[in-house]
Amino acid sequence: MKFGLKLKMMDAVREDRLDKFLSDIPILERLDVMNAADAVEEGSFRAIDASSIASRYNVYTDVLNMSLTQFILLEYAIKADFNESLIAKTVIRPKDEPEFDNTDQEKEEALISSIYEEDAIAVSYIIKSMMNSREYVLFTKFEGVIYNRYELEEGEEEEEPEEPDTFTERWFWYSIVRALANEDLQKFQYVYDMKMSDVLVELAYRVQLSKRIETERRAEEARRR
Repeated sequence: MKFGLKLKMMDAVREDRLDKFLSDIPILERLDVMNAADAVEEGSFRAIDASSIASRYNVYTDVLNMSLTQFILLEYAIKADFNESLIAKTVIRPKDEPEFDNTDQEKEEALISSIYEEDAIAVSYIIKSMMNSREYVLFTKFEGVIYNRYELEEGEEEEEPEEPDTFTERWFWYSIVRALANEDLQKFQYVYDMKMSDVLVELAYRVQLSKRIETERRAEEARRR
């Protein structure tokens, strides 16, 4: 089953019109859907090798290899109800693109059209690989640098959610770029082009340095008292 067909099918499932969707599509596409469902049920999707896609595209399955711009777009796509189309277009890039660049709208439309024609299970495998990398990098290797993983202690009741801080949410990534550029607007593009491997190390250093300064400040206050 092609990736584009899978997305249409998932939309039909969410909108509770799967039967109508299956009756409306051509017989060959209907067979593709049924064959894909059988493959998933049998567990054969584990054997799918995405190397054919990697041979024809630049495939990103490691957060650390992405640029900051690319990573920000990935985060937006994840938060936009896990938009698989946007995620795929962010992690599967043209083979002739040396650095991430999504400024050419015509090229971007051609890219997503070609991804729609790829095998759905192979594309999903690539997306899953990226999500696994994201989970490990953000919540294990660099836990607390960008996000914190909050887990309730056993028996602890979940508190009422606080009102969202819309200002912080809206300017979250801009504030990070601004800090890394030392508030120099002329350096913003340089920061956006930085690899996440460098971004996360620098942010980790700043977070730990800030904690150390705060600890020393509190110790000094305690001595004065």
